Amino acid sequence: MIPRPLEAPVRAVTFDLDFTLWDLTGVLHHAESVCQGFLEQRYPAVAARFDRDGLGTLRGQIAETRPDIAHDVTALRRAAFDEAGRLAGYTGAALDALVEEAFEVFLDARHAVRVYDDALPLLRALQGRVRIGALTNGNAEVRRLELGQYFDFALSAVELGAAKPSHLVFETAANRAGVPAGEIVHVGDDVHSDVSGAAAFGMQAVWLNRDGAGWPADVAPAAHHEVRDLAELQGMLLGLIGADA
Repeated sequence: MIPRPLEAPVRAVTFDLDFTLWDLTGVLHHAESVCQGFLEQRYPAVAARFDRDGLGTLRGQIAETRPDIAHDVTALRRAAFDEAGRLAGYTGAALDALVEEAFEVFLDARHAVRVYDDALPLLRALQGRVRIGALTNGNAEVRRLELGQYFDFALSAVELGAAKPSHLVFETAANRAGVPAGEIVHVGDDVHSDVSGAAAFGMQAVWLNRDGAGWPADVAPAAHHEVRDLAELQGMLLGLIGADA
């Protein structure tokens, strides 16, 4: 672990989403269960061949044979619905409808997240003072939620064809923000994809360590600042932004 205090100027702040701004615990399991219920009612031939765990296994198999989409959780899930439908006898327009409907049911349930209590106050405090961006490896669409109104831009692995810690993600974020990497603070809970990725690109990396975990032994040290919650970070950022005003 290499401590790095945050420093002015700060012109933009980017955030990871899952487990940074909201709690995803149980949400994916719930969304998959909701989707399975939909399949049982609307496409029983698919549900008879694949239960929730079976679809998960199918996604894993597709990821191994399709490295071109292994980073894209949306493409993987859609491909699994497509393959499951084919194996159940669906073709053509009926198969296309199955994929679209099943994925939309899943995606809608996937957004039933619990936003952390310290997320909205921070976003409100930053709005209009700095550029605010979302960087996610998942398929969450931040604008489906109330907090989406505070973001100037949002990037996903689905859109970019690459996932954090790829430099492409952070480079694209810097371009969207319109400021140098060193003037961007990136906040995330994952030491590999968020902290190491942002630090390697030259951003000021913040590890949101809500559980007080130790730095993983299998991840190389990366320069970063550590906080236990977003309220702690809010005071720091507002102080730096105010000092630079």
